[in-house]
Amino acid sequence: MAKRVRRKKSGQKAAIPTYREEGVKASRPDTRPALIALFLVILLIGSALYFTSMVEDSSAVVEYGVNAEVLTNNHNTEPGQDTDFVLVVTNKGSIADTFDVGVKSNDGGFTITIEEGYESIVVDKNKGKPVIINVKTSSSATGLLYAYLEVKSRGDGTKTAEVRLDVNTDHEFGNKTSRGDSVSVEYAGILARNANLFDSSMGQVWENYQYLKSGVEPRADTGNLQAANIGCDGNGIPTEECGGSRQMIPGFDAKMVGMHEGQILAVRIPAKDAYGVDSNGHNLGGEDLIFVIDMVSID
Repeated sequence: MAKRVRRKKSGQKAAIPTYREEGVKASRPDTRPALIALFLVILLIGSALYFTSMVEDSSAVVEYGVNAEVLTNNHNTEPGQDTDFVLVVTNKGSIADTFDVGVKSNDGGFTITIEEGYESIVVDKNKGKPVIINVKTSSSATGLLYAYLEVKSRGDGTKTAEVRLDVNTDHEFGNKTSRGDSVSVEYAGILARNANLFDSSMGQVWENYQYLKSGVEPRADTGNLQAANIGCDGNGIPTEECGGSRQMIPGFDAKMVGMHEGQILAVRIPAKDAYGVDSNGHNLGGEDLIFVIDMVSID
């Protein structure tokens, strides 16, 4: 019978791996090249998309268009006297454009003066810009007369807009205002930078004019505006005709002095002569304004 041979157990134990941190780190692959490559791929894709969009934009069809209208029309004017219209030019194109304002026809035999510096105007897309047009009638004028203005795009000379100015010369003005008078007027006020209406006492303007300042809602005719002590800075200042201080902003007040009863004129007022240059001082602060003023009566 064979004897079983017992082997002696070794006194040494098998080595157990310790997996120390430095060993793990040494065993991990270096991922930095892969991350750099991924970053470069993303950068290349982004650049390709950017340049593709530029090519698409450059190939987009550029459109030109223009609209023209007047804030008020059908003015009464005494023969030999003048009246003002406010022309509003709106860019209907897809990019900013320059527009030339001129007289297309003048059947009324008027002397027409386009506001100095505004014979050509730059208007951003979907924006408007106002221009004051002075119309002086001849001393022999009679009846209902008219003239046409033309606004032409420089981007596309075929894109034009016409507007008709109507003047009734079968009219006589009343007295002429002077410093210290109290008067009644009707008015409409728009922002000079974009022609948006912010206030008016004229119901027909609210009914017919579509471009309103943000936050302004159309309203009914509010009647005449009363203004006392026009042209005055205080009691006896600058002359003895002044019984107190003016009640209107300086630019508006100054325009009323020298107007005739029944006359309609317009004025462009810089911010310093309106509600000040500080945009925080008033909701119209910092804004140049344009007003149409209808001198109803001297009270």
